[in-house]
Amino acid sequence: MAAGARKPRALRPGDRIGIVAPSGSTTRENALSDAIVAIESLGFRVVVGATAAGAVSERYGYLAAGDAQRAADLHRFFADPQIDAVLCFKGGYGTPRILDLIDYELIARNPKLFIGYSDITALHLAFARFAGFPTIHGPMASGFEKLDRQSRDRWLRVVTTGGGGPVVFADTPGNRGVACVTPGVATGRLTGGNLALVSALVGTDYALDPHDAIVFLEDVAEEPYRVDRMLNQLRLAGYFDACRGVVLGTWERCVASESDRTLTLAQVFADQLGPSGKPVLSGVVAGHGLPTLTLPMGVSARIDASGGRFEILEPATDDGRGR
Repeated sequence: MAAGARKPRALRPGDRIGIVAPSGSTTRENALSDAIVAIESLGFRVVVGATAAGAVSERYGYLAAGDAQRAADLHRFFADPQIDAVLCFKGGYGTPRILDLIDYELIARNPKLFIGYSDITALHLAFARFAGFPTIHGPMASGFEKLDRQSRDRWLRVVTTGGGGPVVFADTPGNRGVACVTPGVATGRLTGGNLALVSALVGTDYALDPHDAIVFLEDVAEEPYRVDRMLNQLRLAGYFDACRGVVLGTWERCVASESDRTLTLAQVFADQLGPSGKPVLSGVVAGHGLPTLTLPMGVSARIDASGGRFEILEPATDDGRGR
């Protein structure tokens, strides 16, 4: 976290969660109403932003709304003192288009829990660069009612306590095979998110800062050769030499179309991450798919790749009480 930056406040029962759609549009008719019921069942109140509530006629192709409208909705909810947290409606595609439209000074003056993943990775990285407070990588409003109990409970624990404390993934129900890609122990600032977004921002002002970082990466529906290509881009850009370690999350539906002519993901990870010699832990249940663990980003974290252990060392909020 940037020196002098304030952390957001943890949520309490009755707090208002604002839902915005800074990314893609949805085709599911009841997505918003189902989300409101599920979130309010946890004891919060929901305020719906213009982009999340917009009619089909107001959408802009695959985007929830035009670029200026989506940026304005973020500004509106961060500036509103009655909104206690900002929850993204869904991912898809669109956040990179608004990165240069955002008033980061306004965001920095009003630190709030900001929650999302997938395409929202671009905003996590931009806020880390220019707003300086921790954000939350976790489930969004759309599909919230479909979360399994473990995923919902972890989300609730993180937003109400800040999410500090150890998680031993070898002992986590639903883990998909925690494995040590490269042995070692490392401590650093947790950053990252969706690999496609991380690689798309390389060379821009909003790119992930790998220095002194534990880099978390995950993706969905990318064939192994595409994962290879994106990791290779990060390797050539020096990301893995500069970081302190890597945590690999869920790779949902990342399978080859030609099963007899492919590298496995394990081979890709070893080839692209191994040469750096940095600790790399794979199989962490975070990202696309269920169960999924909500992770505070921008806080100190520690990995023990050999022991299959991953710890969040500090809460993301100014009043977090740990796990």
